[in-house]
Amino acid sequence: MAKAKGGLGKGLGALLPVFDEEEILKENADEVKKIALAEIIPNPEQPRKVFDEDEMQDLAASVKEHGVLVPIIVNKNENDAQYVIVAGERRYRAAKRAGLAEVPAIVKNYSEQEMLEIALIENVQRSDLNVIEEARGYKLLMERFGYTAEELSKRMGKSRSQVANIVRLLHLPEEVIAMVAEGKLTAGHVRPLLALGDKAWQIDMAEKIYHDGWSVRQVEVLINQMKDEPSTAEKAEKRAEKKYDDELNTELKIVQEQLKEVFKTKVAIKNRGGKGKIEINFYNEEELKRIIDLLGGEFY
Repeated sequence: MAKAKGGLGKGLGALLPVFDEEEILKENADEVKKIALAEIIPNPEQPRKVFDEDEMQDLAASVKEHGVLVPIIVNKNENDAQYVIVAGERRYRAAKRAGLAEVPAIVKNYSEQEMLEIALIENVQRSDLNVIEEARGYKLLMERFGYTAEELSKRMGKSRSQVANIVRLLHLPEEVIAMVAEGKLTAGHVRPLLALGDKAWQIDMAEKIYHDGWSVRQVEVLINQMKDEPSTAEKAEKRAEKKYDDELNTELKIVQEQLKEVFKTKVAIKNRGGKGKIEINFYNEEELKRIIDLLGGEFY
């Protein structure tokens, strides 16, 4: 397996061996061959499961016009009926979309363990994995090949605590894991939920964090309060919401005050990365009718 070039610093570049696709392509330029797409399959252990649809459409259009310019790297052992992709699955998928019959490829001979390590290391190098894909990759290496968190941390160029914290995310309910995988919440948002223990509670809190647009710090404050004072969780939530209000930027605070004046009631603007909601409170049917009138609607 090729050694890494310089420039990766203390992380993956300091490990042996590290997968370097560019170096493999350079060293094996004379061994490129055309292989039928029908004879190639994706690596079933590939940690990356999510491929951006817009990027794939753009790549497919480019491949349709120019072909696959950079060979993919595949693996084939004596007992393998098909070639398994080591690197270049995006190019392979784009070629299929573009209707190509074959692609240029370099054939290597790696063990099952090397294949899994390469797939994980390559994607981590490129930051192509979301944190859930990374966690599942680490877990697979630990379960199938007996890695400890300490050994894996050295292998991946991370601290032991980093690896352990990433893998621990898989202890959360599938509903919460899916929200992280889909980019709705970050690992920082959901990691504090591990302290709650109760899965239904974890799911409810994750949904509230997402819909209310809470910051990571807000979540940490609330969870700490809930752990310390479980009987006063509602008070803790209100304190966290007040902290959120305090963190609104000046411009939104001004608009919020203006809306309060217009509607003569409590108005809250909840903003998270340009998305959020505006809440207008009413306390009886008469107030609701008045607000609807101000909005130009009709109350029946």
